[in-house]
Amino acid sequence: MLMAAGLLMWAGYSWGKSAGYEQGVGADEVGAPAPPSTAQTAVLAILGTGALLGALLLQGGPETVRIPTPARLDELAGRAESTAVDRAEKIADEQSQAKR
Repeated sequence: MLMAAGLLMWAGYSWGKSAGYEQGVGADEVGAPAPPSTAQTAVLAILGTGALLGALLLQGGPETVRIPTPARLDELAGRAESTAVDRAEKIADEQSQAKR
């Protein structure tokens, strides 16, 4: 969310800077700013919107990303350990049958 907000704020700043360029050129001031790139504003807005949508999609629903808590980490470690033991037993059984 913070990344999306930062990108969208930067896009707004770039858009405001392009509006300031038009005013500076119209006033014929010495040292008017260089013409801003419209592509920069568009890319920043697209990236910011994409980051915002990605963050929103990851927040809710049944397939949400779960932050690992200590209890969840213990559960995952236990599952990984039991899977490793099962695989080791299976390999040991296959090797003992191959020796026969």
